[in-house]
Amino acid sequence: MIARIDRAAASIKTATCTFVQTKTMSFLNDKMVSRGHMYYTSAGQLRWEYTSPYSYIFVVNNGRVTMKSGKRTTQVNASSSSVFQSIARIMMSSVTGKSLSNNRDFKVGMYLDGGNYVAQLTPKTGKMKKMFKLISLHFNAARSMVSRVVMTERNGDNTIIDLKHVKTNSYINGSVFTVR
Repeated sequence: MIARIDRAAASIKTATCTFVQTKTMSFLNDKMVSRGHMYYTSAGQLRWEYTSPYSYIFVVNNGRVTMKSGKRTTQVNASSSSVFQSIARIMMSSVTGKSLSNNRDFKVGMYLDGGNYVAQLTPKTGKMKKMFKLISLHFNAARSMVSRVVMTERNGDNTIIDLKHVKTNSYINGSVFTVR
């Protein structure tokens, strides 16, 4: 399974999709649902943009992480912050399923669930253990592509991200990875 997913991930040069993110927190009765768009290139670029119910942009481009919330923009050199470096790496590899066979942050277990592959990533490093109890990547078996990401935090809260309308290897204008 991992070899098949790695082969499929290696063939992905670009990916775009919409997403629905559902956050469940123990101290809230209602789930928080957000929507947005994602753009990815194998050159190490990622744009994760929330469009509803609020506007928030997270961009990884040339080793820099740029975040924009409202009119406030923050830039961080990912290589100088191990936490941002790990977050960027997790986000980038979660989109495609890359590096399941050579993962320094997580122990990876695979299983089949109703015709789809599921990779269970258990944190190995201290920083990741503080943030996550488990990350599950659900793959559409026919395309060997991630269709759902489930992140379970140490306290039991979880975030489910469903990727919809996924398109691979289509043109993405480079300006998408610039935050204005």
